[in-house]
Amino acid sequence: MEQDATAQIMYVARERVEGNITGSGRFNVTMAFYTSGSFQYPVYDSPYVVSPGQYLYVQVRPRRTDSSLVLFLDTCVASPSPHDFHTRTYDLVRNGCKRDSSYYEYSSGSREVAQFRFQAFAFLRSHAEVYLQCKVAICRANDYSSRCSQGCRTRKARSLRSAANDEAATILLGPIQLRDPKKPEEGFPEESVVQMEV
Repeated sequence: MEQDATAQIMYVARERVEGNITGSGRFNVTMAFYTSGSFQYPVYDSPYVVSPGQYLYVQVRPRRTDSSLVLFLDTCVASPSPHDFHTRTYDLVRNGCKRDSSYYEYSSGSREVAQFRFQAFAFLRSHAEVYLQCKVAICRANDYSSRCSQGCRTRKARSLRSAANDEAATILLGPIQLRDPKKPEEGFPEESVVQMEV
């Protein structure tokens, strides 16, 4: 046998099979406070010191936008501890349903960013600082059975199809502190980043 040899084989398929190839990628999802509802100027200093009744503006978005995806804000909860969002909490939105009267959604579930505002709440008066944890779903824009298309959901039911296709991320932002009227104004927090695969 020769030292350099090439072997080749071929087969002919009797039926034609077409398949879809779905790519996967890594997304950096960020959540940050902004100075106003125009969402042009993020705030960076930590902690975010606010006045009673002040509106807080929050935007959640992937670092790399993709028009084929939509972002849905499923749950946002405030807690005095960045490690415990079950014991002492205050709900802004849960399962896509508004729980705080001052909560207002600019966009969620219709494009690749979620934007909302809420007022500094009484929960802040009883704690030195408060953290905000949000859970978001990322779905295909044209998937009408996805979590992003369902909106407010009172029951936890979830179809196998949407469970298989949707991705989720949990993001933490804070701390938020209530301004002491005796002290001069203070600043804002840096955006937090979480990586997820879609």
